[in-house]
Amino acid sequence: MNYGTVSITGKVRDKNEDNYLALDKGRLHVIAVADGMGGHKAGDVASSTAIKVVKNYDFSPHELISDVEECINIVNNKILEKSSNHPEYRGMGTTLTLGIIKNNHLVLGHIGDSRAYLYHNDFLEQITDDHSYVADLLKQGAITKEEAENHPKKNLLLRALGLERGVEVDIIEHDLAAEDVILLCSDGLTNMKSDEQIQSVLSSEELKLQEQAELLSDKANAAGGYDNITAVLYQNT
Repeated sequence: MNYGTVSITGKVRDKNEDNYLALDKGRLHVIAVADGMGGHKAGDVASSTAIKVVKNYDFSPHELISDVEECINIVNNKILEKSSNHPEYRGMGTTLTLGIIKNNHLVLGHIGDSRAYLYHNDFLEQITDDHSYVADLLKQGAITKEEAENHPKKNLLLRALGLERGVEVDIIEHDLAAEDVILLCSDGLTNMKSDEQIQSVLSSEELKLQEQAELLSDKANAAGGYDNITAVLYQNT
């Protein structure tokens, strides 16, 4: 199996508002994580809408970058449409990190703070930027990494889907070697576990991908489980 997936509610939240996808579409491998936000179950509606659109989208192997951008814009419009038609959903939104792998090449579309990591040669590298207030402060050097971890506005997003017409999507491309692992995850994992702790789990060669995914969620939950925890692993072959 090329994939390992897990999604749990955690110890504090009443409902899991994360959604994810990991499947093959012909010669393409498609992975995605969406972390919804909004009251009255609306966060789940937003993230499930995102994953449904991705699942049903017909990606062309020859137009991956434009297709990823178009798919994410369709997600944005669908969420806005549901918000306008259902007053109880107003203000809902979601992150979305979407990866398509074809012939040892990764194309990522990203908006929000659900991260993508590349695990290559025993080293874990974050390959997306968090679109958050605190990440911007960190990038500007206004706060330290330690201050960022405990900042009161840690969860304030600057970009998400479903909040306004027209979205700015980050597109990231990466060549992949054999045995490279891609991790997509919600902030319920990364707020609880450091990159070094995540890397330690992925370096456990005796564990299968599914076992690694479950161990990541178990460790994040044991550390507090303050949010929903979702992880999708893909290993290139």
